[in-house]
Amino acid sequence: MDNNLKLKIWKVCSIVVIFLLSFLVRNMYYWFPSFITSLLFPVSDSIWQFNKVIILSFLIWSVFEKVTIRKKHDINTCTSGLIAALTCVFLFMLIYSPIYFYVLNQEHNLFFMFPIYFICIVISVLLNYQLLKRKYNSELEKKIILAWFLFIIVNAILTYYHPNLALF
Repeated sequence: MDNNLKLKIWKVCSIVVIFLLSFLVRNMYYWFPSFITSLLFPVSDSIWQFNKVIILSFLIWSVFEKVTIRKKHDINTCTSGLIAALTCVFLFMLIYSPIYFYVLNQEHNLFFMFPIYFICIVISVLLNYQLLKRKYNSELEKKIILAWFLFIIVNAILTYYHPNLALF
């Protein structure tokens, strides 16, 4: 089997795993309530807290991919993972927020949320697939690892010090 086909199969698997990881990440604070889990995992059902679900699900997958599958290959796993995560966050906020505020009157509806989230994951993983095929850049990969931590820290800070907006 050629490498391109293996990568395509791997990306299809990643869609399913990221979607399932989201459920695990979403419930972690409820299973283990503490200050530490409140910083890393969502503590409420706000749209902004769902960003933690997306970012951590993609991060866990990217780390797993880098450590297990791609460690022998020079591949932009961290870079493509972060760009895919941010794309998913942006798409989800862009599509779901108007529905949440204007159609659902600030009530979550899983009938709308899950398909939208799944579509955002699919689009983001397709972007991830395209980025993985690009030339490896080790310096950029190191900087992107710092960017991952920055996004996690910003989300952690905004858990406790958030603006008084309906989004939070």
